[in-house]
Amino acid sequence: MRKIYCIAFFSLALFAATHAQNSKDSLVLVYGKMLKAQDSTPMSGKIRYEKLPYYDDMGIASSKSDGSYKMQLVFGKQYNLYIKESGFKPYEQVLDVDASKSINLYVVEDIVELRKLENLNFGRNSDEITSSSFSELNELAIWMNDNPSIVIQLEGHTDFGGNAEASLRLSEARVEAVKEYLVDKKVSKNRIFTKAFGGTQPVTQERTPEARALNRRVEVRVIRR
Repeated sequence: MRKIYCIAFFSLALFAATHAQNSKDSLVLVYGKMLKAQDSTPMSGKIRYEKLPYYDDMGIASSKSDGSYKMQLVFGKQYNLYIKESGFKPYEQVLDVDASKSINLYVVEDIVELRKLENLNFGRNSDEITSSSFSELNELAIWMNDNPSIVIQLEGHTDFGGNAEASLRLSEARVEAVKEYLVDKKVSKNRIFTKAFGGTQPVTQERTPEARALNRRVEVRVIRR
């Protein structure tokens, strides 16, 4: 009889240990919507998740056009959620997975009212965009396509030396070249305005080569969100 009790006790203990292990490693559903923080409109994108502290469970969940997402995470663990989408500030959150739950993720738009295209370059006295500029212009196009309500004005400037009329024409040709590039990347031309200033609005009055380079610029102004 004692032998039977021992076997029964051992079996029960084994079942309990197995059940505890299965519960520990069981998956639970985390779901919700990815939304723009400004107006709670849905957005599609990718959510990266990493199990802490060893990152031994990693993956990517995608949100649909209505913002909805879902992912299976290990019960009782901590995860780092990370979102990096063009035109938005990086989103990061540590999540304790203690049950199936619904969580909405609010991502903040990174809208700059006026910024210079730092890596935009043209041929000397030309409106031809150099290949080194493509990466930054591609990022701008992606940002505009991801945010279809945004309307911008491209503002062209030259240094203040030389013929004023020629400088005005050159700055106009350059912003039109940038607009054409963005339109080729599927940005609607109705969302891009242009304005040329020539050398009338220098950022510095110095005449060094470095100062003249600072004055030769194209800036992006957000005129409607």
